[in-house]
Amino acid sequence: MRRIVVGVLLAGALAGALGAVAGCAAVPLLGAEGVACASWVAFETDEQRASAADVVIVATDIERDGTMEILGYDANAYTVRVTEIEKGAIDGGVGAIVRIGSTADACSARPYGDEDQMLQAEPLRLFLTRSDAGWTTLTPFDGARPIDDPSPTTSPTPVD
Repeated sequence: MRRIVVGVLLAGALAGALGAVAGCAAVPLLGAEGVACASWVAFETDEQRASAADVVIVATDIERDGTMEILGYDANAYTVRVTEIEKGAIDGGVGAIVRIGSTADACSARPYGDEDQMLQAEPLRLFLTRSDAGWTTLTPFDGARPIDDPSPTTSPTPVD
């Protein structure tokens, strides 16, 4: 009976270490590497997104700028021109060119769902957080919204 309990506990610990760690990064475990995946928060409104973000800006002139490592994954990076600051502060203020990483769901077969959120019609309202990599979108699904988007402000359902 004792061996079964230890086996179940060890299996549970392995499953937790492989599937419950935030982000999608390699996790060394007993000499092997596994992948840990994030469980993304789905925000219902722009007000909730803004509350969770460190900075909210309106951006134009969005251009691809290579990649940025976010949670152990090479995510798309962009430069943007800040046209308005709605929350927080950005070095250089309005008019500054800022590099943004577009957070991806690296554990999904489609890390950006149907399309990278940064590739929507401009201008975009960006909900950003500060990480070791720099400014990144809040989540793969809740970091960018077109200003003139007439659709509801709810998040799309994350795609596996």
